[in-house]
Amino acid sequence: MDPKELGRQVLAKRKENGWSQEKLGEMADISRNYVSLIERGEADSISIKVINKLATAFGVSPSSLGEAQSSPLVMIPPSLRDFARQNSLSFDITEKLANLPKRGREPQSVEDWQKLYEVIKDFFDGDFK
Repeated sequence: MDPKELGRQVLAKRKENGWSQEKLGEMADISRNYVSLIERGEADSISIKVINKLATAFGVSPSSLGEAQSSPLVMIPPSLRDFARQNSLSFDITEKLANLPKRGREPQSVEDWQKLYEVIKDFFDGDFK
């Protein structure tokens, strides 16, 4: 099982359920730090037992956690969607914002996304207007 794909699936399913890493850790009986390592694809030798615990927490089969999606799902938070519409951002830019690795508190409001956007827009290769 590809650790990167497993990490993408776990992250997508966790966000789909609106859970924090801590909540998923509690539900799967693993630490929040281990959830973070798995989501980043950095966990070495994930045991079948842990995969089963994650699958049970999500209510899916263990094999479905490692399956690649034909087209990767992008979870766009409602506040980011509103920010993108207000600023006429393309889907590519919105997707890049949604996929930014975030440590700590994630943007929750249009204002939060605006602040983040202002800080990072110069770091993208001419993608921003």
